Amino acid sequence: MKKNLIAKILIFSLFLNISLPAFAADTTPKPYDNDELPQTMKDIRRFEIITLGALPFVTLDTTLAYSTWRYVQHDFDSAYQPDIFAASSFSQEEQKNLILTSLGVCIGIGLTDLIVQIIRRSHKKRTTQINYDDISIIPISEDEDAQIIPLPSADDETEVQEIEE
Repeated sequence: MKKNLIAKILIFSLFLNISLPAFAADTTPKPYDNDELPQTMKDIRRFEIITLGALPFVTLDTTLAYSTWRYVQHDFDSAYQPDIFAASSFSQEEQKNLILTSLGVCIGIGLTDLIVQIIRRSHKKRTTQINYDDISIIPISEDEDAQIIPLPSADDETEVQEIEE
C-alpha cells in the first residue's frame, strides 16, 4: 500500500515537472540595447573581466618566474627547485609579494586593454564611414542629368604629344 502511494506521488510529481514548464512564461533575458548602458560602464565592466580573468594565469606565471629566480639565486640547490605541484615553500611575506605583483600586472593588462579600446573607438569616430547601402548605380541612359563627354580623337592625342615634346 505504501509503495503504491509513493509510486503514484512520484509519477504525479514527474508529470507536473514535465508539463508545467510548457505553461511557464518565457524568462529569457532580453539583450542590452546599445543605448541602455553608458559606454563608461561597459568599459569598466570589460576592464573588470579582463583584469580578474587574467589573475589566475598571471599568478601562475609570477610564481613560476619567482621560483626560477630563487632557484638560480641559491645556486641551483634542489631544495629551491621550482615545482608547481609541490606544497608551497614560500614564506608569508613572499606569498604576499607574489599576490601583489600578480594584481599589479593584471591591473596593467586591464588598463592596457582599456586604453587600446578608447584609442580604437576615437579613431573609428574620426574616420568617415561610408554606407554602401546608399550607393546606387544608374545607367547613363536613364539619368536625366548625365552629360556625354566626347572622347578625344586620335588627332587630339598627336597634338598633345607634339606639345609635350
